[in-house]
Amino acid sequence: MRKLIAATAFLLLVPALALAQKTGPQHTWQGYAFLGAGTGVRYCGATGCTIWHGGFGGEAFLYKGFGVGIEAGYAHWGSYDYNDAFIVSGDFSYHFRRRAARGQVDPFVVIGPSAYFPTSYGRGAAVGHLGGGVNIWLARRAALRLDIRDYVNPFNNGWPGTHAVSFRLCVTFR
Repeated sequence: MRKLIAATAFLLLVPALALAQKTGPQHTWQGYAFLGAGTGVRYCGATGCTIWHGGFGGEAFLYKGFGVGIEAGYAHWGSYDYNDAFIVSGDFSYHFRRRAARGQVDPFVVIGPSAYFPTSYGRGAAVGHLGGGVNIWLARRAALRLDIRDYVNPFNNGWPGTHAVSFRLCVTFR
């Protein structure tokens, strides 16, 4: 009788152990490369101007969907050769489905400080950015990332404008 009780208890506890395991991949970081186009307001006249933006970045996840990241890029706007700058950003992010698997989506939001470093004139500017987007995981370790960023420049001292909005097409890997 003892063996029957022990075998029954064992069979009932095994499924409970399976429920205690973590689900999905346990990725602690991800990187991305991007190309984007957008517009700057109040710099190239009342209608604004086109901004081209490209670069790369990465994020490390600290707790659940919360993460920190860094990004470096280059932007060019307007019709003059000297309207360009390097942009460095720090990010605080939250990914709503960080453990998304192949065929799933991972929406996210970001906010943080940025800095413009002009290539030909000026001293640069400290700005902020906010945005969001979605990772569409096409493979186990690769995703299509659709992203929008708004670089907010409160001083408007010769940069793409009070707001420089960029729509970005990215490739994410982990």
